[in-house]
Amino acid sequence: MNIAILGAPGCVGRNFIKKLLDSSQHRITASYRIKEEIPDTMTGHDALNWKQVNLFDKSSTEEFLSDSEVLIYLVHSLDTKNFAKTDVQLANAASLGAKNAGIRKIIYLGGIIPEGQKLSPHLASRKKTGQILASYNINVAEVRASILLAACSASFLLVYNLAKRLPVLVTPRWINSLCSPIALEDAVCFIEALLTYTLNGQEIFEIGSNVVRYQDLITLCSKSIRGYKNIVIPFPFLTIGMSSRWLQLLTGIPRNIGIALSESLKNDTVPQRNRFREIMGREPIPVESTLQKLVEEMREKR
Repeated sequence: MNIAILGAPGCVGRNFIKKLLDSSQHRITASYRIKEEIPDTMTGHDALNWKQVNLFDKSSTEEFLSDSEVLIYLVHSLDTKNFAKTDVQLANAASLGAKNAGIRKIIYLGGIIPEGQKLSPHLASRKKTGQILASYNINVAEVRASILLAACSASFLLVYNLAKRLPVLVTPRWINSLCSPIALEDAVCFIEALLTYTLNGQEIFEIGSNVVRYQDLITLCSKSIRGYKNIVIPFPFLTIGMSSRWLQLLTGIPRNIGIALSESLKNDTVPQRNRFREIMGREPIPVESTLQKLVEEMREKR
């Protein structure tokens, strides 16, 4: 199978490519914008071809997709000023290019969309992106996940740095929101399984592991780091702006990303129908086990 990956240099893209190179005979075409994005460890593979692409250019997009059957869409614009507008532009460009190039299937990794809640701009954009990809008469598998647990994941690094730096935390009220984190390796395995899954139109696949509150996620991470849970004190009067500055100070996350994450963390992100076991034939890795493994990995990096 010939597979194109847009958003390949990111956290999920790099790990997905590694998984494919280790376990399959697929041919991979991976996107990059500038050569500095290409990981040094991911060159020189016969089955992997890195190609530069400009999604704002119709001919560049179609040329990138021309030899592929499946598109893995991992693009997001959270680091741009008007990410929602940019997400729409990029999704339309990729969809049109995919249609003209004869792509048979798109697998898109988005976010869990809670029912009956006002969506944050970030989650609304993730939902809109899925709708656009499905509007060009191409089969679309939309994988919806909550927090991805990995050393390269911004959401995990936020949790890790909060847990590590302060044994006592005064936090915004979103600390009580529910989430269903999942190990990145599980998410990558799930996406790989969908390569051979038969689709008819758009199909949504919600995935996740244990359901916990963000507060629980931080305290479990703290327990893995120092052997005991930190004390979390919710403070309901922190605004989104104050929360983003608080996150920037404690974790180093840029303020614009901090704002988007702060807004998103107000939403519960729990699967209504968790399809992980249905597709994989096993349960996902428990959250606490994943956190323990990641904390050890972070220690080894120091």
